[in-house]
Parts: sequence; structure tokens; C-alpha cells
Amino acid sequence: MPRANQKFKGFCKMKFTVCLRLLIASLMIVSCGKDNLPPGGSGFIEATEIVVSSEIAGQLRIMRFDEGDFITEGDTIGEIDTVTTVLRSHQAGAARQMAETKVKISSLNIEQASQNLSLAKKEYGRVASLIESGSINQQHFDQIETAYQRAILSKKQADATYQSALAELAKVESEIALLKKQLSDCFPRSPGSGVVTSKFVDAGELIGMGKPLVKIAKLDTVWVKVYLPPEDLTKISLGGHAQVDPQDGRTKPLDGVVSRIADEAEFTPKNVQTKEARADLVYAVKITIPNPEKILKIGMPVSVKIQ
Repeated sequence: MPRANQKFKGFCKMKFTVCLRLLIASLMIVSCGKDNLPPGGSGFIEATEIVVSSEIAGQLRIMRFDEGDFITEGDTIGEIDTVTTVLRSHQAGAARQMAETKVKISSLNIEQASQNLSLAKKEYGRVASLIESGSINQQHFDQIETAYQRAILSKKQADATYQSALAELAKVESEIALLKKQLSDCFPRSPGSGVVTSKFVDAGELIGMGKPLVKIAKLDTVWVKVYLPPEDLTKISLGGHAQVDPQDGRTKPLDGVVSRIADEAEFTPKNVQTKEARADLVYAVKITIPNPEKILKIGMPVSVKIQ
């Protein structure tokens, strides 16, 4: 029995030693494998979003797009009531005609004043030469000189009236240009192409200047932010390739590009799963992904591997 016990103890010791060696080897393999894994993480798809607001107040008569609709740059989003602006445009048109008439009349007055001044100047010159020879008396000369001075004043007044008429016409033209802009603002247009993700108003509502109408997301190119520890930054570079996996079981990983690496570390955002991970300092890395087929949607969770 003692000899059997010694054999059993020896066997157990040998087995323990083998198991310990296997465990150490496994840990080393796992550690090496972890070191060789490409940097990456998970995040949510984001995109550039534009909020289109009204530049004029009035009643929204027509809304042409709804949430989920695709909109092209230059498309008319809706129509705001134009009656008031059109009526003011008619008034401004009539005011322009009156201003143009004043300019024409002022121009004719300048022409008449110029002719009168020319005649008065000639008469003054003739009488001035006669007064020196004593052919006329001083009273007659004073009358001719007064008429000449009045002709000069009338010409100046005609010039001033003409300039005033031109200024009035320019003012009316500016008002007309402003009303044309306001009329154009009654038909707000999309500044870019994308998908309407939010609609803030409906037809029939009275809206004010600056009121948001729709939010448009540009889905042709989207991005995702992942957060990497400092030791992974040496493994990536701007312009580097990345694989973005929607993990939906249907879509194969998409190609992305490292478009930004944060210059400063930050605490891991709260949307990271574990409390321990949130306590770590990490660097935000932005991955830009071409999305011409609109496979990726805003808010879609994805995993990222940076190569």
C-alpha cells in the first residue's frame, strides 16, 4: 500500500505539472493573440444633418416632403403664403413708375434751367460792357444782374431736384429687390441632397421667421467614432483603412477611412458598456464610410476594425 500511495502521489504531481504548463502556454497564446488583434471598437453611425429654417413669416400652405423622403439639392420644400408679398410688390411697382416720372421731369427742368442760365449770362455780359461806357444806367444793370443770379440759383435747384429724384428711384428699386427676395423665400429650397429625418411643421401652420421646417441628413457619406486606448494609437494613422461591420448578418463589412484622431485624451463616454471601461482615458477616432447605397442608417450600431 505505501508503494501504491507513492505511485499515486507521483502521478498526481506529474499531472498537475502538465496542467500548469498547459495553462501557462494558453495564457501566453491568448496574450500574444490579444496583442496581435487590430485596434477597433464599437459605436453608432452618424451623419451630417442640416436644419432648414424659414426666412420669412407666414402661413405654410404646402409641405412637399415627409420624414423618410429623399430630397435633392434645390428641391422646393414647401410654399408659404405669398399674397401679402405680392400685393406689396404691386405697390412698389407703382412707386417705381412715379419715381421714374419724377426723374424725367427733373431732367427736363435741368434742361430748361440751363437754357435760361445761358441766356441770362449772355445778357449780363452785354449789359456789363454797356455800363462801362455809360450807355445804360445802374438800375437797369442791377435788374439784369439779379436775373442772372436767379438763373444760376434755378439751375442749382433743378440739379438738386434731379439728384433727389434719382435717390428716390434707387430706394424704390431696393424695396423691389427686397420684395423679390421675400417672394423667393416663400418657396424654401433644400441646400443639399439627403433624407428628411425630421419634419417640424405641417401645412396650415402659421410660422415665424427662423422657424425650423425640416432636418436633412446627408447619407452618401457617414461616420462612426470609436475610442482607443493610448497604446493602440501607434497602430493607426490618418487615412488608414478600416472595416465597419453592421453585424446584421446580411451585410458584409464596409470599407472606411480614418479621417480624424483626437489630439487630447478624454474619459470614455457613458455609452460604453462597462463602468470600468468608462474610467479609462481614451482617444476618439473618427471613421468616415462611403455609403452610396444608403446601407448604413443614423444610429445603427456597428463594430470597427482598423487595419
